[in-house]
Amino acid sequence: MNPDLTRLQPYPFEKLRSLLTDVPPPGQLPGISLAVGEPQHPAPARVVEALLGEIASLSAYPTTRGLALLRRTICAWLTMRFKMTATPIDPERHVLPVNGTREALFAFAQVVVERGAQATVVMPNPFYQIYEGAAIMAGAQPVFLDCIADNQFHPDFDSVSADTWRRCQLLYLCSPGNPTGAVLDLPTLKKVIALADEYDFVIASDECYSEIYHDENQPPPGLLQACAELGRTDFRRCVVFHSLSKRSNLPGLRSGFVAGDADLLEKFLLYRTYHGCAMPVQH
Repeated sequence: MNPDLTRLQPYPFEKLRSLLTDVPPPGQLPGISLAVGEPQHPAPARVVEALLGEIASLSAYPTTRGLALLRRTICAWLTMRFKMTATPIDPERHVLPVNGTREALFAFAQVVVERGAQATVVMPNPFYQIYEGAAIMAGAQPVFLDCIADNQFHPDFDSVSADTWRRCQLLYLCSPGNPTGAVLDLPTLKKVIALADEYDFVIASDECYSEIYHDENQPPPGLLQACAELGRTDFRRCVVFHSLSKRSNLPGLRSGFVAGDADLLEKFLLYRTYHGCAMPVQH
């Protein structure tokens, strides 16, 4: 057996489910679980209709790269949403569809981490359990950056020693953050990119909550947006992770994408062709 399996913590949602087994909701009120973050609204009807129209495609194996139409649509959305008209995103090089963000966030660490005694993965705390598990199974040591009220619930990047940054191979970000909702601004994202350049690590930005916000005139910025403002047309060392689960009430569809550094995504695609995690055909 892989000895790293013994280092994994019990999955928190399974533990929470067992703790709540004998805790019924009050009176006749239906219980609403806030544990997994599952949307409480139905899937959009037009998505269901579109899926029914694609039933015939289930008789063919999907490609790991996904349909060209899907990749072009993803690039068009990224360009519009993150104000990237001056920074072209190539659907042939900068985008891959994935089965939601969970499997991609885990698998990505298995690709970019070089195993060794000094291998380190830095992540926010509190954190999505997948970050820690991905680091452990990649043979790396997780390092946690506490997100506390004194720092507006943001990771304190200034508190990280130069030695830790030198050992860091992968940094997980989550903005808007789970569970705090804290949003990293563009100056902070640019600062993190500068750190990645200085110490040669990869940034994996979990942006699956990017479309949940109050002010339509001030949507949360993203890592690729910061790249665009810096003129980094290659998105070097930067990869973002997006999903339809939260924003579109479609967690059961397992539909998402990764975008960014073409060299990293080329290696990630190679891994995924062996991993066997191609998405069902989606338009």
